Amino acid sequence: MLVKEIISELPTATKILVRKFEQEAGSHVLAIGLNKDVILKEHKSDIPARILVIKGAVTYIAGEKRTRLELFDEHIIPVGEYHAVQPHEDSIFLVIKK
Repeated sequence: MLVKEIISELPTATKILVRKFEQEAGSHVLAIGLNKDVILKEHKSDIPARILVIKGAVTYIAGEKRTRLELFDEHIIPVGEYHAVQPHEDSIFLVIKK
C-alpha cells in the first residue's frame, strides 16, 4: 500500500514523498515520489545504495554528470557521492540501502 499512497498524493505534492518499507537487519528500502515540479536536492549516502525507477523517469545528477533513468532502470549510488534527482514527470523510485 505504500506505493499506492504515493501515487494518490503525487499529482498535488509540493514536497518529496517518502515511505519506508519494513526494515530488515542491515538494510532498508525507501519509496520516494517526486511530483514533476519537485527536485530531490543534493545530498549523499554514507552507505552503499541503489535506486530503481518504478514509475516515470528521472535524471540522476552527480556534479557535471547526468544520467537519465526510465521505468525499471537502476543506478548504483557510490558511497559519499553528492547527488540530486530531477523528475521529468511524476515519478517514483526505490532507494535500496545495505
